[in-house]
Amino acid sequence: MIWVVNTNSNKCHIYHYQKSPALLTLVKEIAHPENRLKKSDYLTSDKPGRYLSDTSGAGGSFGQRTDPKEIAIDDFSREIAHELNHGRSTHAYEKLIIITPPHMNGLLFHHLDKHVKNLIVNTIQKDLQHLTEAELLTLLKTEAKYPDQK
Repeated sequence: MIWVVNTNSNKCHIYHYQKSPALLTLVKEIAHPENRLKKSDYLTSDKPGRYLSDTSGAGGSFGQRTDPKEIAIDDFSREIAHELNHGRSTHAYEKLIIITPPHMNGLLFHHLDKHVKNLIVNTIQKDLQHLTEAELLTLLKTEAKYPDQK
């Protein structure tokens, strides 16, 4: 059994892919529409935090170390990785094809378990979330190169 993960930073579709006859069946959809917000729409202050020094009375400010939107996207990639690990541990798939934009690919691979990584047979680094299931199936027939499944 093969799973195809088609994801970007705010939506993920996990499909069961049957090679012959060619068929895609949606297994799960994970959505994080809040990841589509602009940086300015996140509930964070526009001013850095302030503090006072005990000794001199002088103060300073704390800068924000990480972009809140980037944290949300990283959390989303962690959620996808958790779902893929769960699928592996329940033997829901034997092979995995991942379709994701380059930045999201890096975040996702950071969170994937090594056993899940061993099951990946193809990675397509493109944002193809806009494709219909029929278009995705056509793409898989041409681009998904991996050893034949019995």
